[in-house]
Amino acid sequence: MKYLWIMLVLGLIGGWHWWTSERSVSLPPGMVAPNEPVQSNLDSPPTFAAKGVTMIARARYDITARVLRKEIYHVDGGADLAPVDLGVGWGPLSDTQLIEQLEFSQMGRFFYWKPKHREFPLPLAVLNSHVAQMHMIPSTSALESRIKHLRPGQVVTVGGYLVDIRGSNGFVWNTSLTRGDTGPGACEIVWVETLTVE
Repeated sequence: MKYLWIMLVLGLIGGWHWWTSERSVSLPPGMVAPNEPVQSNLDSPPTFAAKGVTMIARARYDITARVLRKEIYHVDGGADLAPVDLGVGWGPLSDTQLIEQLEFSQMGRFFYWKPKHREFPLPLAVLNSHVAQMHMIPSTSALESRIKHLRPGQVVTVGGYLVDIRGSNGFVWNTSLTRGDTGPGACEIVWVETLTVE
């Protein structure tokens, strides 16, 4: 009987977590984040120390996008720095009608998508340039909690910097500075200073 109560409590906790931070938000057709990200590259990138590493601010970065998927990390090498990855889309990749034709997944700090049917609903070049896998480095514990509770379908506006990271033990992690790249090195590493949810 004791174990039954434990299983019941764990089930309730799991259900509450799914309801509050994993359940997708339903949106009607139409682009809910039509604008391109705004990026201003810094000619003389400043450095600052945070979370036990040196961060190099490569560009000011502001983006409004739809959350397509979220992955929380606990034990990988970057979990202490970037505990959450967000797969996001804007422009045509913020439109429910198009999103419903794709399947999204995240694994090993990468973001994947594939068509549910035989063909992609957009040319690959257009699709690639309107999605991003963002490694989120929250500047405060309050921001970390808010990022962890984001749900697929929500429209978020993130303000901060794209950063390269250098650790004292030789650790190197570089951000992408373009939107159309794919594969290793194509993810944005974002030092998050502001976050709003529509």
